[in-house]
Amino acid sequence: MAKPSDQSLPPGSWDSHVHIVDEEMFPLHPSHPYRPRKADLHDLMKFEAEHGISHVCLVAFSVYHDDNSAIAWALEKLNGRGRAVVCINPSTVTDEELDWLHNLGARGVRINLRTRSQQMDQKDFQLLLEQYANRIRSRGWAIQLYVALAQIEQIASIITRLGVPVVIDHIGAPDANGGRIQNQPGYKAFMNLLGSGLVWTKLSGVYRFNELPDLDEYVVKILRTAPDRVVWASDWPHSGGTEANPNGDRHAVQDYRQVDDHGWIARCKQWCEMADGHDGQTLIGKIWRDNPRTLWQFDNNKRQEVGGSTSRL
Repeated sequence: MAKPSDQSLPPGSWDSHVHIVDEEMFPLHPSHPYRPRKADLHDLMKFEAEHGISHVCLVAFSVYHDDNSAIAWALEKLNGRGRAVVCINPSTVTDEELDWLHNLGARGVRINLRTRSQQMDQKDFQLLLEQYANRIRSRGWAIQLYVALAQIEQIASIITRLGVPVVIDHIGAPDANGGRIQNQPGYKAFMNLLGSGLVWTKLSGVYRFNELPDLDEYVVKILRTAPDRVVWASDWPHSGGTEANPNGDRHAVQDYRQVDDHGWIARCKQWCEMADGHDGQTLIGKIWRDNPRTLWQFDNNKRQEVGGSTSRL
């Protein structure tokens, strides 16, 4: 696709999937799956400023497991410019900790079964989702799932019964070596979920499967199917994951992927033009600004209160 020259974004734009890591301030979990180099809050905000983005959603980094200290610290520093998707152990997290995270700006929990290539049977997967949903339902949080496209078939039926918003990472994460996406397992289930109005997805991480032959067609269909439930994200700082561990050593410091972020924004804007049939401005406003404000429950003019404490967000 040709790249449009205008890469400006709407005022109040969001980046709905970013990570931070600073091992000196916040040590990695002892069983971290890989060791990314430092990418701290200062680096993140410099990146966002270069692209005209004013709000971010911090997402739990797998190297920290369920330690949310780095995210909590960053939310305080952002002073109302951020939201977060955290990682919890639903069996041990306390209501007090959930209240604390909510007041800082957490609005979701992440379940990551892809980074560690975890496999679960359908019954166990459904029980896990129900356990998470039961802990967050009263707070209005979302469950964010990082799963492979093929795994979505396992959980499609339970997702619609959870009673919480569900967000699928990286437009369903199709198999980079699986050929046409529409022929891959999980494709129909994913599209049906998007059409149900109960599921969101993130337009992000496409560099993981950029060579798939029908990627343009796939993204345009997603935008047309769920224009009010797609949010844009950079996936900064573009970690390589376990597959990029130097010589298979999870302790060696791993560099980040080189991604053309300006080109990524331009490509997404062109997908919006293709899906909208006009100049794409309506969809651009939705995925960068309006949809994330809804998903992350963002309102600068209200105080969010849970558990008796307050924080201006």
